[in-house]
Amino acid sequence: MLARSTAACIRPPLALLRASFPAFVLDVLRTLDGAGYRSWLVGGAVRDLLLRRKRSASDHDVATPARPDQVMALFPKVVPTGLEHGTVTVVLQGAPVEVTTFRGEGAYVDGRRPSSVTFLDEVDEDLARRDFTVNALAYDPVGKAFRDPFGGRDDLRRGIIRAVGDPAARFAEDGLRPLRAMRFAAQLDFTLDPATLAAIPPALSVTSMVSVERIAEELSRLLVAPHARHGLELLAETGLLAVVLPEVATTVGPGERDHAFDTVAAAKRDLTIRLAALLHVLAVSEPPAAAARRLRSVLERMRLPAQVCEGAAALVLCHDGCLLAPTRAPLPVTDAAARRWLARVSRARAPALFALWDADARAARPLARSRRERALLRAFRARISRLERQKPPLSVSDLSLDGRAIMDILEVPSGPAVGEALRHLLEWVLEDPRQNTRPSLSAELKSWWRSRAS
Repeated sequence: MLARSTAACIRPPLALLRASFPAFVLDVLRTLDGAGYRSWLVGGAVRDLLLRRKRSASDHDVATPARPDQVMALFPKVVPTGLEHGTVTVVLQGAPVEVTTFRGEGAYVDGRRPSSVTFLDEVDEDLARRDFTVNALAYDPVGKAFRDPFGGRDDLRRGIIRAVGDPAARFAEDGLRPLRAMRFAAQLDFTLDPATLAAIPPALSVTSMVSVERIAEELSRLLVAPHARHGLELLAETGLLAVVLPEVATTVGPGERDHAFDTVAAAKRDLTIRLAALLHVLAVSEPPAAAARRLRSVLERMRLPAQVCEGAAALVLCHDGCLLAPTRAPLPVTDAAARRWLARVSRARAPALFALWDADARAARPLARSRRERALLRAFRARISRLERQKPPLSVSDLSLDGRAIMDILEVPSGPAVGEALRHLLEWVLEDPRQNTRPSLSAELKSWWRSRAS
């Protein structure tokens, strides 16, 4: 049996009594209550209100003793999103509210889902199946009642993530729960209860059964959390890093791994940038192009969106290697070289690349080197900003001659020679943007064509 604390019957905290709730959420609760089904806000919404953290108006989950068919009979628009688990989505005033019947769960057979679900009548029994005490909270804003049967509010005060009941049993049931513990620690800057922490390494085999999509989702949320480094350290400490990112756990040395974690912590809270920050250390032992290819394969294995995979790989490639690498490409020292750099990187990607570069520099050690690298970065960014204000041509689409004009001038059909000519002209105007006029480009094009034919 799960031990219950006397906190279950305490008066609602002021943070809850003073909280405001979306009208559509209150209407759902009132309708259920009016039909004789006292219902509750549960989980993350209650936790975040107690922590005074902002939460989306649509992110309020309702738990109820009403069965799904009874809920569906009370509202004009209901989507049966998970009937087998007792979940429906009520759409009220155009907004969705997830409503789930109090439930108990049978044995877990695949490390992720229960073999059966039993509908229950008491909210405390429903809270008993939750993963962590800080999520095993319920509040009824209509009746002004608060339920905390496992001491979650005290754990919030102490900044602790603690499993409900026996942590070994909780993690053996669902392999995603250890990753959720890491993510909550990263989001809230909480520590893990010692027993909860100790129960994670024996459950690694269960976590390895979780789908790569769900693992990637938890890692993504951890990486953009305010205290991502704390979460990454816990992943490494517990052995979860080898399950989630074996490429970092097994092929990257401790010093490189620490640099990667520091770079993540210093980086902008953007998933693509932080993935590049975490994995850019692959470029320590191999060329940037090879590291970018390996990074892309890692992220594709995790089935992250193609835009994220391509974006992170491009950042590592354009970054020209981690600052820990023994050799790195030197920075452009002339305006022409800087324009070529910007043409290669692209105007659209330059801000993200500068953000990665800045994070890498902030993570560099010793501190004197970090200051030097950041000074170099500031100087180069100033050069790029100055050049950008001049609006130089950076792609063939910026040229004053297009492919059709080239075919007319050279009297040639469409083919590889036209593309070669466009690339030559772009290189020419990158050296001197003042030459990007139709007469100058025409003259250079004819000269190039003659020399090519000779």
